[in-house]
Amino acid sequence: MKTLYFDLEHGSKTLGSKNAIQTMFGYPVLHPYTWDQFLKIIGGIYKQDKVLVKQNIGDLEVSHEDQQVVLKNGTVVDALVIDTVSELCKKYQRSLCDKNGTMKLQDWGKLKNKIDTALEFITRIPGVVICTCHSKMSTMDDGTTRIQPYVDGSSKEDLSKWFDFVFYSKTIINPSNKREYVWITERSEMYNDAKDRTGLLDSQIPQDYQLVIDAANKKEFDGAKILIIGSPGSGKTYSLQTLNKEVSNENTNN
Repeated sequence: MKTLYFDLEHGSKTLGSKNAIQTMFGYPVLHPYTWDQFLKIIGGIYKQDKVLVKQNIGDLEVSHEDQQVVLKNGTVVDALVIDTVSELCKKYQRSLCDKNGTMKLQDWGKLKNKIDTALEFITRIPGVVICTCHSKMSTMDDGTTRIQPYVDGSSKEDLSKWFDFVFYSKTIINPSNKREYVWITERSEMYNDAKDRTGLLDSQIPQDYQLVIDAANKKEFDGAKILIIGSPGSGKTYSLQTLNKEVSNENTNN
C-alpha cells in the first residue's frame, strides 16, 4: 500500500530507519516543521476539482456542483497518515501566538475554523486516511471522567465527526501474562468518542488496520477515515506497519 506518512513528532523512528520506512510505504517520510510547510506539501500533492453531480429524486433530476479532492499528475497514494493531529493543530496555534506565546481571545475561534477546514479537506482525500491523536483525561461537569482527544481549544469536542472509525489505543495483559495492544471501538462513558460506522467490528480488536479496511470494503465505503486516540506507548505509531504486513501485537512502543 503506497502510503504518505506525515511524521510531525519524530515518532517514525518507532518504525525503523528512513530507508526502512520508504521501503515499507513506498514514499519517504514527510517532516513539515510549520503549518505553512504542511499546507505547501499537501497542496503540492492534492488538488480540488469541481464536478457536476446529477441525481434522480423520483422523476426529477437534480444537479449541483461539488468539489472532489484528487491527486495531481497521476500520482498513486493508497493511504495518508498524519501522526499526530495534536501536533498539526499546535503548529497552526503557534502561528497565532504573539512574541510572548499567547493568543488573543478572538483567535481561538480562528483556530477552530482553520482546523475544521483542514480536517474536512483531509477526510475527503480518497483511499485510507489515518490521523493519530494524543489523549487527555478530563473530568466533565457531571463528575464523570472521559478520555478526550488532546487538542487545544474547542476542536476536541467534535473532532471525531470527520471520521468513520474512532478508536482508543490501549495496552492490556492477556491470560498468558503478556502485553497486548488493542483498539477500543465501542462508545462508553470513558471512551465517549469511539465509533465504528460499519457496525462490523468487535468492541475490542487487535491493532491491525487490515481489519478496519476489510470492514470498510464490506460496507462499500469510499476508503476508510480513521482516528486513533491514545497516550504515548499505546501503539499509535507502531501499528502503522499493519498497513502493509502482519505484525505481532507485542513490543509496540508508541
